[in-house]
Amino acid sequence: MDKKNKGQILVIVGALLLLLANNFSLRHKLSDLELELQNIRGSISAISFNDGGMEYRIMEELKKGASALASSETKLSFKNGKLMLDVTLVPKMLQPGSTYYVVSGYDKVEAKAQNETSFAASLPFDVAENNQVYAVIETEEGSLQEKLPEIYVEQYFAIDIRSMSLEETDKKIVMDLTAVTEESAVFLESLKEVSAVVLNGKNEEIRRLEMKESEVSLPDPEHDYGFAHKAFAVNLPEELFETDLFKVVVKLKNYGVNMTSDEIYQYSKDGTEMNGVMGAGFRISFKE
Repeated sequence: MDKKNKGQILVIVGALLLLLANNFSLRHKLSDLELELQNIRGSISAISFNDGGMEYRIMEELKKGASALASSETKLSFKNGKLMLDVTLVPKMLQPGSTYYVVSGYDKVEAKAQNETSFAASLPFDVAENNQVYAVIETEEGSLQEKLPEIYVEQYFAIDIRSMSLEETDKKIVMDLTAVTEESAVFLESLKEVSAVVLNGKNEEIRRLEMKESEVSLPDPEHDYGFAHKAFAVNLPEELFETDLFKVVVKLKNYGVNMTSDEIYQYSKDGTEMNGVMGAGFRISFKE
């Protein structure tokens, strides 16, 4: 073999070795890329798993008793002659497709979105039942029920007798009423049905007299603790003073609520007479 052919063979062999080296390098790089791709896929799967796990943990915490609501508000209102329950819900987590309800007794009303974070509902409230109120969240996976804060009904009917007097000339009883709380002011301002109930010595009802609204004698503003005031008056029939004994209590009725005072007046033929129960309140009942 001459030197020329030998040189050509060496060039060809060198080229082949270079091609093999490049091929090996490409395979190595390709293997690295495949490994990196697998790592990326694994990371994506881990992220998805963690998101699902987080949602799972949240749902588990809710099942354990943790609140699903960031906040809630329950209050009563007087609307169109009815006592209504107003509820506002602010969920911790808004899930697409979720529906929010408020349940009281046999009533279930959907809470409508007020803005991006809160939902509100209004439904009739039966004070006789004083039902517990619940929020119900219905999702695609199921439903959650949560007890809402208790409603203290008494604060909406906190009415006091501020003063009571008897005019001797015409036997007229005049009674001034005060709303002790801001919530009870609406009840008093809309109050129409006020009765003076006359009882005998056995506490049996013998007469029921309608008390008419009269001019209010406003208290000294510096010492006034009330949020609203009203006055009512009634003339006691002369024949009552011919009985051995009688006493008078006052009954208020509004929005299905009945309120009865202690005795505001008592008369006896033996000369015993009592009147005035300033500062006294009323006993609340939800039955006739």
